[in-house]
Amino acid sequence: MARPREFDQQQVLDKALDLFWSKGFEKTSIQDLVQHTGVHRGSLYDTFGDKNQLFAACLERFHALYKDHLFLILKESGEPREILEHFFDELISVAMNNDDQRRGCFITNTSMELGSVDTQISSRIGIYFQDMEARFKDFLQRSQPSGALNDNLSIDEMARFLLSTRQGLLVLGKTSPDRSLLEDASKVAVFAVMKPNK
Repeated sequence: MARPREFDQQQVLDKALDLFWSKGFEKTSIQDLVQHTGVHRGSLYDTFGDKNQLFAACLERFHALYKDHLFLILKESGEPREILEHFFDELISVAMNNDDQRRGCFITNTSMELGSVDTQISSRIGIYFQDMEARFKDFLQRSQPSGALNDNLSIDEMARFLLSTRQGLLVLGKTSPDRSLLEDASKVAVFAVMKPNK
């Protein structure tokens, strides 16, 4: 009869995610994971598979935990320009959060570290980005009847541009000490997709 596992898999996965998020995939060793999670190497392998499989599980966990993070702002009622400005203002605060060591976005970090070298991870990240693009698209489609959007761009073009801006701000926030740099970029993004205020 197999012995029951003596640890909470979800808690261990969250600890592994925390470590991968801070150090990245390559700089995190199995021994690091053993020490950080408090779970023996054999038990980690038995439960989650190898390091690559554990990392993939952490990506899934991150997406499940944070897929609605900030995007709920885009579902708020109000003037579309103000909603989008609020979204980017909160995003910049997250990107420049020193209490969180400016770790940025786990998915964004992973796309830069592994996106071009690991096809399975790249495919998984592509799905996450498609989900984010769809959320921007939904916001823009709901905003369109108000007449607030730039008529010169399609909904798809604007959604992809907003996704690119989001990702760029998260990258800049990891190193830039100047919040105004990120604010300027977000202002241009809002200006690009919204008609000027009358």
